[in-house]
Amino acid sequence: MSSPRADPGDLEDAEVIERSVTSPDRFSVIFDRHAAHIHRYLVRRIGPVAAEDALGETFLVAFRKREGYDTERRDARPWLYGIATNLVAQRRRDEVRELKLREALGPPPDEEGTPNASPTR
Repeated sequence: MSSPRADPGDLEDAEVIERSVTSPDRFSVIFDRHAAHIHRYLVRRIGPVAAEDALGETFLVAFRKREGYDTERRDARPWLYGIATNLVAQRRRDEVRELKLREALGPPPDEEGTPNASPTR
């Protein structure tokens, strides 16, 4: 373990996360180190707009679970990729569920309240 006065930029991720349990503002070091990598990963998987939200969700989940972080793992990036991957998978499951629901409900009614018919070809 480094000295208590060590610059957070000089500490390994595990030490920063461990210290952030009692000093939550220290977790910003983890964001600063890894956000760009996680963002690029998310953009490739779900596009730039959704990636912005997912990036915030990823670090929020990480922040909330930081007390359970395995400090034997010096680098937090694989942990963050795992969180991001789980969020992408959940987002996709939600999208599939919504599409199935929309399909089961049929087309929305028109302004007069009658169901829109699909054009026949």
